[in-house]
Amino acid sequence: MIDVTIFSKPLRATSRFALVALIAALACTAIASAARADDGYDSPLARAVRSATEPYRLQLWAADDDYVQSTTYVANFGVMFTNHDRFDPIDLAHPTVLIYDQAGRLVAVEYQFTPSAKPTVDFAKVPKDAWFDIPRHLHYNIVVDGKAYYAQAEWPTSDEPTAGNIAKRGLMPADAKLVFAFVHPATRAFVVWAWLPNSDGLFAGDNSLLP
Repeated sequence: MIDVTIFSKPLRATSRFALVALIAALACTAIASAARADDGYDSPLARAVRSATEPYRLQLWAADDDYVQSTTYVANFGVMFTNHDRFDPIDLAHPTVLIYDQAGRLVAVEYQFTPSAKPTVDFAKVPKDAWFDIPRHLHYNIVVDGKAYYAQAEWPTSDEPTAGNIAKRGLMPADAKLVFAFVHPATRAFVVWAWLPNSDGLFAGDNSLLP
């Protein structure tokens, strides 16, 4: 049994870690929906985000710009791909995280800023209650017996996230292959459901249209 900790999805004000072991799987399911007048989907910000992130419409394009898969599918949220060189984005065209549905279509993006960063004017209209905190933690992807696991865990140490150090903390078995590891800094972030209408609002923490 493999016991890994992943950061399941953004949560308002408090962020928690859930124990799960997940295997990547994609299904080709279509989601058809119409925007509501009050969901923000047709707002100037949502339209600007759609225009800026058009190059990432399909999941297969994410890797071309150094986005690394960091979760498997999370219910009512999607699959997260993170570019670890895009904290403190300079504009809407450089999101830190891309979020895809089960068919590999972009549904939302996430922008993350380190504590000392000052977001540019592009982010001036993001409401205060849209922001949430993400604690410092570890992103790491491993393969065990040919199966891929996309994990996130607390990393309360200055140690480098090597295979030996990760295994020593009980976060992966000794026979696992470490594919990727990165210590994610503490950030302030917000999600924008720019590509899929959300009845709970443009900046909601999840989307009921996703299974």
